[in-house]
Amino acid sequence: MKQLSKTTLERCEFAAAILLTLLLITFHIIFFFHAGPLWRDEISSLALSTKPTLTEFWKSLPLDPFPASYFLLLRGWNAVGLGSGDLAVRGLGLVIGLSLIAALWWSCYLIDKSVPLWPLALFGFSPLALEGGDSVRSYGFGLIWILLAFGFIWRIVCEPSRRSTIAFASIVALLSVQSLFPNALMLFALGAGAAVILLKRRGWLELSLISGISGVAALSLLFYLPIIYATRDWAKIIANKNDVGSVLGVGRDAIADAGTLAKWIWFVLGAGLLVSFLFALSGRLVAALDLKRDRMLFAGATLSVAIGATIVFLCAAQYLIFPRYFLPAMAVAALCIHSFWSALPSRVAIRATSLFLAIVAAGTSIHPLYRGANMRMTNCDQIAAALEQRANSEDLIVVTSFLYGVSFQRYYRGNATWVAVPQVADFSLHRWDLLKEAMARSDPVLQLLSRAETVLRSGHKVFLVGKLGPPPVEQPEPFPPAPKTEFGWQMEPYLAQWKSELTYWIEHHALHGTNLSIEETQLVNPLEHLGVFEVSGWRER
Repeated sequence: MKQLSKTTLERCEFAAAILLTLLLITFHIIFFFHAGPLWRDEISSLALSTKPTLTEFWKSLPLDPFPASYFLLLRGWNAVGLGSGDLAVRGLGLVIGLSLIAALWWSCYLIDKSVPLWPLALFGFSPLALEGGDSVRSYGFGLIWILLAFGFIWRIVCEPSRRSTIAFASIVALLSVQSLFPNALMLFALGAGAAVILLKRRGWLELSLISGISGVAALSLLFYLPIIYATRDWAKIIANKNDVGSVLGVGRDAIADAGTLAKWIWFVLGAGLLVSFLFALSGRLVAALDLKRDRMLFAGATLSVAIGATIVFLCAAQYLIFPRYFLPAMAVAALCIHSFWSALPSRVAIRATSLFLAIVAAGTSIHPLYRGANMRMTNCDQIAAALEQRANSEDLIVVTSFLYGVSFQRYYRGNATWVAVPQVADFSLHRWDLLKEAMARSDPVLQLLSRAETVLRSGHKVFLVGKLGPPPVEQPEPFPPAPKTEFGWQMEPYLAQWKSELTYWIEHHALHGTNLSIEETQLVNPLEHLGVFEVSGWRER
């Protein structure tokens, strides 16, 4: 009877995993058809990968500092004719997103030949994983390989003599760091998890194999040292003072993207794993609790190092942090939680509880995931189309932030002249180096205002495109060239200052102003949900 219950439970787990997988495939397909045009980060990746020559591509790599492998894949996708339009380019994202699901299955099979209930419910059903995995960026491609590295490194711990396992582990470890630099931290965490077990059992062969695999992967990154060094010339403009509290706050937002309950499930299971890891360090407690000690040690040590390394790295990097930066740690954590459940006693009650909670976690994430799958990544193309109809050749379009110039250039095909604040020579991709040069010059808004005055005085219109806030109450004083302010080289204060100068001037010199309504039938990515404001007429102050 007990055996029958376990067999029935295994079938239920398999059926639940298949159901979650089919739902995820559906959401990935929905995202493919509904994400729409590329937003600025994706456009920058595409422009970089399709540089006319490989020499130009390599020289431009410091502007989008990821390893070259994904860009080369995207270049190949475009070369065979699959990059002719936005939807065709998103096809690569769909392939990678579906491959992520397959990687979860394969890794869990390598761990204990079980189905990936928890990795699907926690990581797969995260809207952040869907958006990041399927975007025209390196994240999804890198996540595939670190998920597989988890499974293959665990197999080496268990079966060091299998040459195929060693070969696959070497390949996926190398590909993981050659697609995302933070994967090196995750690979280090996996090595630390393996070392906790292998040092205890004196598995010198296995330890040397894993150390060698990780070492070769780490050494392969030396090739990028000149590129990483080159980013120092402009990286100061996106610097941010991060501390442990701020990093943890963004990490909390990353796991909360699937909903409040999902956030607490992440917290509770993560804490449970770490507490069990401490118990697993004591052989007597392990025997009393009937834990599979090696699995618990591996999962607990890996999770501890992965979290710690991510926090230390993001604090040290001093860059503005976004939730997507936590995707590698989330992927590894989801597999650690899978190992945590498989390390518990194989009793019907425990497995039934795990099945029920995983279904609840996935079920409560469906609504956020549905919203994410239906989210449009930009509305810049709609604004560009509206201005093509409304603006004539004598009007002026002002993109209120340098950041949106990349998207606007891709989609605007009208006759009106457009400029950005600040105007730079190249908007094909993120030219942080040119923005830094603009910050070091005199206030770029002054020349723009003179141009806008000429347009308004002649009876024509000025259109403002961007995220528009209320004008300041008092006239803002122009900033001196960077770094001669308290903000040094920080980009955000300068962009905000330039926009406030522009909006104040418009408020006090334009006779008429109207927010143009852009029809929206779906949610738009908040990072590129832009507005458009039309002004006309001239008045003296």
